[in-house]
Amino acid sequence: MNIKKICSIAFSLILTLTAVIPAVNSKAAGFSVRGDLNGDYSLDIADMVTLQKYLLSADTPLPENWKAADLCSDGNIDVFDLTLMRKELISPVTSAKITSPACQAAAFACADTEELLYYDNINRQVAPASLTKLLTASVALHYMDPNTVITVGSELNLVQPGSSLCLIRPGHKLKLYDLLTGMLMASGNDAAYTVAAAVGRAICPYDYIMSDSQAVDYFVSEMNQYASQLGMKNSHFVSPEGWDYNDQYSTVSDLLILAQHAFSIPEIKTITGTYQKYVVFASGENITWTNTNALLNPNSPYYCPEAAGIKTGTTANAGNCLIAAFNRNGKTYISAVIGCASSNERYELTLEMLSKFTNNSQIYSAAPVTTLPSSSAAEVTASAPQTPDADEKNAIFSRIDSLDYLPITCDGLPDYKLTTDDGSVFWLNLDSKWIWKNGIDAEAILPDDIIEWLIINQDSINLQTTEYYENNHELE
Repeated sequence: MNIKKICSIAFSLILTLTAVIPAVNSKAAGFSVRGDLNGDYSLDIADMVTLQKYLLSADTPLPENWKAADLCSDGNIDVFDLTLMRKELISPVTSAKITSPACQAAAFACADTEELLYYDNINRQVAPASLTKLLTASVALHYMDPNTVITVGSELNLVQPGSSLCLIRPGHKLKLYDLLTGMLMASGNDAAYTVAAAVGRAICPYDYIMSDSQAVDYFVSEMNQYASQLGMKNSHFVSPEGWDYNDQYSTVSDLLILAQHAFSIPEIKTITGTYQKYVVFASGENITWTNTNALLNPNSPYYCPEAAGIKTGTTANAGNCLIAAFNRNGKTYISAVIGCASSNERYELTLEMLSKFTNNSQIYSAAPVTTLPSSSAAEVTASAPQTPDADEKNAIFSRIDSLDYLPITCDGLPDYKLTTDDGSVFWLNLDSKWIWKNGIDAEAILPDDIIEWLIINQDSINLQTTEYYENNHELE
């Protein structure tokens, strides 16, 4: 084994074992579905039970994702949020997947509330393409002053053939800010490698003469640690520009976290929100860079005055991608689209989401969401009457008795009174899908299969309508 190979192996071990990034000024969290306390991207009974337990017990800690439960948007978690959660469970708002234009994955979120307003395949592993450069820029600015002058060098030999370029050349001297301008506006892979090599050498704590590839590798190791601290749990990067590699991947969920963070950095926000920029290099050369984001182009059919940034991306594996930010109605929204078939379609899909999901704060999920079904008691009544056997009836009554009853007052009054074979009495509202347990002033959510069983078998069990029902409903 020669000395060069030994040094290369030793350097790789250094990268693996000792690269440490200072703390990133960001919390390790992401965007959430309204009401989703357990982080499974759905609002369901489990979330309601979690909220109830927190409100009822001083020993129950505040859920980590507590902002998702602040349905009143008043900064407090209280019974009013619980009431809204119950209403949304009873009458969920969903929307079919946006099928045209098609994509691999997409999401639309409010940056101010960190609330997902639409999502499709949000945790699917995808190629990040040039969206990676938002991470490259974030890491570079974390370590290096934007006015630092960098000399372009032989690291340009690492740029893949066919790359998008901002046309810098060896010997050019540019401020870091200007290199980031060429990297983020013109999507220059040449600028990405120059930034990575310069910052990698600057931050390496070892007295070691690094080759271009070693400097870039060191920088990429910092990218991965930085991403981890941001909360990007399902991403891995192997290059600073986002080229297609098998072990370079991310998810829309992670990319939203990255976009939120990158857009909070003033330099990145300004650069990505600029349509065209005339730049004079520190070495005297000059160039005009135009943003690849057509939403910022006044001459484009996709021009949007409310667009504020942030990055395009295109590779064979990723397809046509776009992370965009918008300022509308006093709020900032962030969208992510991965895998559209054409450049035009990524803008069409983005603008469709902007139009559809900025007029309310409901959740629109293209993925199956576990919620209370919307079928009413009247619809269930259409099923054929049945006479349950004793074992079946006892099993249902046992389930009803063992539901998670909590002493929270329900909205409305009960429509039905149920007396089980052992004399236990329950009061039910089948439309609102809750049940009171007589004698303990407590309620529980009624599962839909139990509601259906009760309606189908109401003639064979002791289920009686109440005076409230008689006064407020037309009998069938």
